[in-house]
Amino acid sequence: MLFSKFKLQDLITCKFCLKSVLEKDAKFCIFCGAELNHPAKQRFNYIYSKNPAIMVAFLAKMSKVDNRIITKELSKFISSLLDKIDLFYSKEYSGFRSTYAKIFEQEKNKGRSIDELCSSMRILNAKEADFLICLLLDLIYFDKKINANENTLMENIIIGLRLNLISFREIKLRYEQIYDFNQKNKQENYQKQEDKEFKITLEQAYEILQCQINDDFETIKKNYRKLAKEYHYDSLNSKEIPLELLKIAQEMMRKINLAYEIIKKARGI
Repeated sequence: MLFSKFKLQDLITCKFCLKSVLEKDAKFCIFCGAELNHPAKQRFNYIYSKNPAIMVAFLAKMSKVDNRIITKELSKFISSLLDKIDLFYSKEYSGFRSTYAKIFEQEKNKGRSIDELCSSMRILNAKEADFLICLLLDLIYFDKKINANENTLMENIIIGLRLNLISFREIKLRYEQIYDFNQKNKQENYQKQEDKEFKITLEQAYEILQCQINDDFETIKKNYRKLAKEYHYDSLNSKEIPLELLKIAQEMMRKINLAYEIIKKARGI
């Protein structure tokens, strides 16, 4: 038998017409046409009531918050989360993985309510509770942020399961710190790359500020202020010039500022 705790019920008699069904694996009674509790249905219903399937259901509910579009990348990521569930419960419920996709689709489209899921689930220990929290946060932070509706649903699940809300918020804070740290690193690396791309020589700095190398510093400062005013975003934006020209002006403004700093450094100012 595929599931050690699963026992196949007798299919010989139809419970509606109490007549024997000649085909043991028939899905419908050959006498009254009623749907039978055939093996595949029995297995699905057995799995459907267990904690792993309820975790799959929670993932499905979270995936549809704000009508999120499930892209190819997100679909692969969700599949990896289903693999995590299978691995976590491998000792108690081996062989369930093949049913998770069907449960996910059923719960995403309709299925049970959050209250029904919470009342059906029995968290046995802190390890299982933390696993569920991290599983849902993994899905939430797929796009590197958590919105108000996701947070509300998450807290409703925590409260419905009677888990520690403070512990959840502490775990969520660690997720936020990780993603915020990664975002800051990306921004810093991007800035370093931009600075490298805008590296200019002293000679180029004088050209950008439309000055000569033997000009006094007051002349250089005057030219700098004139160009800064000419290319400043607020000044150009008020003239309603095209967005592409604004981007070019912003790039030029960065060069003007960099040129001015290079000249000041070269003159010890």
